[in-house]
Amino acid sequence: MHTFLDIANLLLPLFYLAAAIAYGLVFFAAHPVAGRIATPALRIAVALHLVYLSLLAFQHHQFPAATVAQALSIVAFAVAVVYVFVEWHGRERSTGFWMVALVFFFQLLASILTRPNPPDRAIFHDPFFAAHVLLALLGYAAFVVAAAYAFLFLQLYRDLKAGRFSTFYGKLPPLEVLERMMLGALAAGFVTLTGAVATGAVWAQRLYHDAWLHDPKILITVATWVLYAAALLLRRLRRWQGRQTALASLAGLGAILFSLVAVNFFFTGFHGFL
Repeated sequence: MHTFLDIANLLLPLFYLAAAIAYGLVFFAAHPVAGRIATPALRIAVALHLVYLSLLAFQHHQFPAATVAQALSIVAFAVAVVYVFVEWHGRERSTGFWMVALVFFFQLLASILTRPNPPDRAIFHDPFFAAHVLLALLGYAAFVVAAAYAFLFLQLYRDLKAGRFSTFYGKLPPLEVLERMMLGALAAGFVTLTGAVATGAVWAQRLYHDAWLHDPKILITVATWVLYAAALLLRRLRRWQGRQTALASLAGLGAILFSLVAVNFFFTGFHGFL
């Protein structure tokens, strides 16, 4: 099993890269062969990813999010599953390249940062803790999806405003559709991140009392939560339009990446495991 996990860890970014290239050929060149293989290639990668995560959980007898690498892999998997569902439900592949490219990026980071023996701590076997981590990672995945739609929204918005007919013009859904999908992903991410913050606060207070309140990871997470809450509220009150909300979504993704990578490796003690 250990050998299979090592091989899968190497193959996953390659499989996602192949799928991203196929979707890229569909988007930029309308390549007929790529159009036939893009979706099957992505589904094969997702199936391998599911097996990989399942075997990780089985081998270590814990939710596979004990390290930054495992967390990044789960985020990549969740984004891939969301896109597969969106494509199947809407029969729309125009955003496929951008979504799958993000999946490749997260899985590549995960594969590079993978450690052979993840830590085994009692908290990793706590179902309440697993629920907290799962909610946080699902929230992050939703925000990644929102950021992808935000990027596409801004590109199309700039083209339309400048009267340009670039690569994006005519190949993406209308601005209203991109904004609606961005807002839907933001709302889903905000709900799940709120659940993660609430369950994490209860769990940490029970075990660590007030020591967790000064942890940089938690402070960054709360700041990110406030950013998304403000963006959704201002959009709801019509103080912000789609452009401002999209910029806030991209800023939130930057905060998430900083939290998942830089804070974990250099600044945090309480959240040193993830």
